[in-house]
Parts: sequence; C-alpha cells; structure tokens
Amino acid sequence: MNLKFQETMHKYLNHILALFIALTALSSCSDDNESTSVPEPDPTPSGYCLMFYMSGDDKIHDITLMESARQAAAVSDDNVAVTVLHKNSGEGEGEAHNGTHRYTAQNGVLTEDPTFDPGEDFAITDPKELTDFIRWSVEKYPNRHYLLVIGGHGKAFVPYEDEDATSTKTRATLYDDHKYMSSAQLGNAIRQSGQNLDALIFNSCQQGNIEMLAEWEGTADYLLSTPFMLPDFGYDYASLIGDLQQGRSVEEALARTAHRAINLWQEFHNQEECGMVTQVSRIRDLTPLWETMRQIIGAMNKSIEDRNFTTDAPAVYGQPYGQGYARALVSKYVGNEDDFFEYNRPTFALDIVGFFHAAYVQSGNMSLAPYINRLDEILADVIVTHRQTNGKHDFIYLVFNALSIYDEELDGQLYRECRFDKLTGWRDFYDSLTNFVYNYEEECEILTPISEHIVGRWDLKEMFQKRFNEWIPVGNEATDLGVMIFRPNNEVVRVSKVGESTGLSINHWIITEGNKIKLTDFDDEVDILQLTENDLVIVESSPYSKIKSKAHFQRADDTDRTLAERMVGKWSLSKRYEKVNGEWVEVENLPVECWAEFLESGLSNSYTRLSTTSEGVKSDNMPWRVHEETGTVSCVNPADRVPIFCRIALEDNDNTMIMNHSENFNPELEEQTSTEYKDILIRN
Repeated sequence: MNLKFQETMHKYLNHILALFIALTALSSCSDDNESTSVPEPDPTPSGYCLMFYMSGDDKIHDITLMESARQAAAVSDDNVAVTVLHKNSGEGEGEAHNGTHRYTAQNGVLTEDPTFDPGEDFAITDPKELTDFIRWSVEKYPNRHYLLVIGGHGKAFVPYEDEDATSTKTRATLYDDHKYMSSAQLGNAIRQSGQNLDALIFNSCQQGNIEMLAEWEGTADYLLSTPFMLPDFGYDYASLIGDLQQGRSVEEALARTAHRAINLWQEFHNQEECGMVTQVSRIRDLTPLWETMRQIIGAMNKSIEDRNFTTDAPAVYGQPYGQGYARALVSKYVGNEDDFFEYNRPTFALDIVGFFHAAYVQSGNMSLAPYINRLDEILADVIVTHRQTNGKHDFIYLVFNALSIYDEELDGQLYRECRFDKLTGWRDFYDSLTNFVYNYEEECEILTPISEHIVGRWDLKEMFQKRFNEWIPVGNEATDLGVMIFRPNNEVVRVSKVGESTGLSINHWIITEGNKIKLTDFDDEVDILQLTENDLVIVESSPYSKIKSKAHFQRADDTDRTLAERMVGKWSLSKRYEKVNGEWVEVENLPVECWAEFLESGLSNSYTRLSTTSEGVKSDNMPWRVHEETGTVSCVNPADRVPIFCRIALEDNDNTMIMNHSENFNPELEEQTSTEYKDILIRN
C-alpha cells in the first residue's frame, strides 16, 4: 500500500511541476517589456577534463613532463578529456625542447592546437596565462569535472616581496628561467578563471607547506601534493583516468593515485636513496583548521613565561614553558643529515602538527591538550590519505620556521604578508618565543660584592655561541679571549691567543647595574652569568643581531703566565754578538743607549742612539705578538706597515732576554737569511 501511495504522489507532483513550468513560460512571453526569466543553471557536470599546465625549465623535464601528459592522453575517451599547455626549456634541439605548445586529447588522440600563438617567449609563470588556459580548457570541454595538474620545478615556502618575483628566495609552485609563480599567485589565477576545480595536483617538488594550503583554500575540492622531492616519474595519470572511467569518485581516484605512487617509490627507500611523502587533502573550506591552529598558537604565546609543574621528562620541572616550546621547535627543525629519508626534506621547514605534539610533551603544558586533540580531529576530516615510505606520519604539513631568520632585518614583514600568518599569528608567536629564549638564562650563583670576587687571573676554558635556545660549543681558536686578569685598580689585561701566537691588551673595568662588566676604554659591556670562587661565566650580546657568545673561565694561578706576559717591561742592551764564519763574536762598539719596551697594551717601543753626538732613533707604538713555542716576535712599524721579526728567549728568572735578529729574518723558515746578531738585554 505504501509503495502504491508513493507512486501516485510522484505522478501528481510531476503534473504540478509541468503545469508550473508552462505557466512560467506563458508569463515570460506575455509582455515584451518585462525582463526575461532567470536562466536555468548548468546541468550537472558530466565527464572529466584533466588539464596539464607545465614548464620544463631543463632538457630532462621537457621530456618527462610531456611524457606524463602523453600517457594521460593515450587513455582519454569521450568521458575523460585532456588539455595540455607545455613550455619547453629551449636548452636542446628540436621541437621536444623548444617552443610552447597547446594540445587537446580525446579518445586517445593528442592534437596540437594550430590556433595557439605563444609568441617568442611565452610567460608561463604569468598568472594571467594560467587563468586563460583554464578558461580555454573549459570552453573546449564544457560542463565537466576539472582536475588541474601543475608540472615543473617547485620550491619550498620562503616568503618574498611580490614586486620582486625574480628573487631566489621565494615560495614557488612553478618557475621558468629564474621567473617564479608564487603559491598565492597560482591560487588567485585559479579564482580569476571563475572555475571551481575538483582537484589540484602538483607534479612538482616541495608543495606541502601549510602556507601553500592557505593560499589554495577554496580553489579545489582536493589537493594532491608532496612536501618532499618528487621523482621525475611523477604520478600515474593513466591509472588515475582509469579510475574515473570506472566510475570511482575523484576522492577515491586521488587516494588510489597517492597509494600507487608510494608503492612504486618505496624502492627508492628500500635502496636507501631517499624518502618519499605524498598526501591528499580536502581544501574547499579549512576554516576549522585555521581557527584551531590560532587557538593553539595563541595559548602557547600567552604561556611562554609560565612555569612547568609536571615531572615527566623531557619536560623540566620548574622551567618556563617557552624553553620546552623552543626544544620542540629545534627537535623538529634539525633533521638527521645522515638519514637518507630526510635527504629530500625541504630546508627552512618543520612539520607543524608534529611541533604542536612535541611542544605539549617538551613543555609539560597540560592546558594545550584539548586544543591539540581538537586539531587531530579536524585533520582526520581534512586529510584523505597520507603516505610516507618510512611508514610514519611526521611530515604532514610543513611550516616555514624563522630559524633561518632570512627576513630578520625586516622584522618578519615579508612572512606576515602570507595568508597563513594572518589566519593564525604564527610569526608573532615565533618572535615572542625567539625574544624569550634569547634573553632567558638559568639563574646561577654570583658572589657579591662582584668587584672583590672578580679580582684575579681567569683562564678561558670553553666558548659557546647561542643558537636559538641552545648554547653550542665553539673552538677556542674562534675567540680572541685566552686569559683575563682583573686587578684591584680597575685594570683588566686580556691575553689573546690565536693558535700559538699570543698578544696583550689592557682596558679598564667597572661593575654596572644588572651584574654587568663595562670595559670603559671601548665602551663594551658584558653580562656576568656566574661568579663563584673558581668559575666566571660572562655573556656578550651583539647590538646588531640576535647573536650571543658565552665564555667560561676558571680561576688560575697568577704565576702560570704566558711568554708574552713574561716579556712585559723595559729591556736595555748589555751585550751584542755578531756571527762571523759560524762563530759568535762580541761586538765592541755598542750604541751608547739601546733599549726595547714591551707593554701590556700590546704595543712596543724601541730606542737606539749610536754615540753621544748622534741623534737617537725611536720607534713608538708598534703592535707586537709572540709565538709561545718558538719565541718568534713580530712587530709592525705603523709608519710603513713593514713587519719586523726577531726571536727571543728568557733566562735568569725572566730578568735576561736573549734576542736573535738580523737585517732580514724569514719567519716561515724561522732562520736568519743575512748577518745574524744576538743581543743580551737586561730587565730595567
């Protein structure tokens, strides 16, 4: 009875609908002055059109990209058509490497468009050309489902100024001879076409950054791309078309395409050549994703200075959450260079989903859990499939991270132009975190009064440079600090070591507010991080960039002095010898006055007066250094910048100096090359 009732009602409704249409038609024709009826909407799309927009940019990809399009064209039929616009690189001979060509394909036949005039140098990276190609494809094959394939070289996301599209630092989805089409430009080109796409497919490398996702939101129902490198093989478009011909949905066909790709690319992984990743995402409306990410990022930004009260490692009890966030950021950014899987990993990027999870664990911030769990639920709806050849899911959506600080001088202005940042506030969080970890140091013991406890000799033991949140050891040879000697009279002597060469300098110090040492002669200021009976740690910050250096000194015995320190003083000539026929012969006629003076300032003076009636010759303020092992002293005369060399040795409790010199000393051979002299000098 119910079935019969339904059939009767169905016939009745059909009669009513037919009557309504007839009345509407009569009404629309009854008065020529009335507006025409609203046109009926286009019928439901029937069939598919796969559109290839490609730039070879080199000889190899001229061939491989066009081969992908040919394989798709070979299996086309009435239901699935193919259009192609391909610009060759011009780097080889023949049609396969030159010119720009436009094709249609149906029923297995690829036909070049004879009406297409690309001009001398077709602007394949011009967004308008992409818009026109989409519109042309729709005109050729109207009322279909459209899938757009972008083929060529891609680059990972790095922000750039739109007016400088030729910059090498760019987010690029397509490029041609150093000209780029950015992800934002590509998204806008699709929107300008007025055509909704069923799928956006990238047959190009490194198109998996979340900033790109934000630029392409709403341009298509689905996105198939990889954040890693893409093999020259690309995707199997013939099988993709076969899925559509068999009646499978676009979503299922794309998922199957991603699975086929990883199954084939797995051999790269098995051979330990490189790792591969691919993913299908729903990108028609990502509003919940952006809202949740903004909530997570905002919660983290507000809690940077809050303290952790959990005891589960790797979180540190009592430490600010910001330190945990920083460790998480570094752990996701710094990959294992020896891991072949990460060989094709893009630089300047980390997996933002993995970062959120790591930040929760590394910081111990329990309040992040609801937000991150909500994000995972949303991602389950956004991601159709995600495959990695290592079987993991730790490269889902990559985000540019400013550890590269490439636009630091512009205070992040370039990055803030991208849509993702406007939606989520990522750069504000990163800047807040960077400032926090740059200035944050664990509290250490500082003995007071500093001016009393700092007096003495301190030997440099370790040098560090701060990289984001971590102090990274650097070799002692990278610094000019070897020893610092603080004196009660506010003098400070620096003993600098470069290899085995030692030099001296002197300054004056005072302790200023905030546990700082100010070197008054040069207006330098360093922070005291730690001062105990045996340890001194100072930190120096660059006024021009976020670079910090840390030096760890240990108290030393003041008697353990370098040769340079032992040389300090005024030395007068007592005897002189000249080498004659291999024997030292004492010189009888010595100058009436001859002395040399080595100062703690790192300068030296000398004076010689041959007789009572002659004028003396004085050389002042000559910078000097000494080789600790050989005793070779180098001085530079400021007048002519000509170096002077000699070799010294100290005897008699450092009260006697033996100085070997000549008119021409070769420091590389460490030998005299002309008349040799040996002077005996006595400390004054």
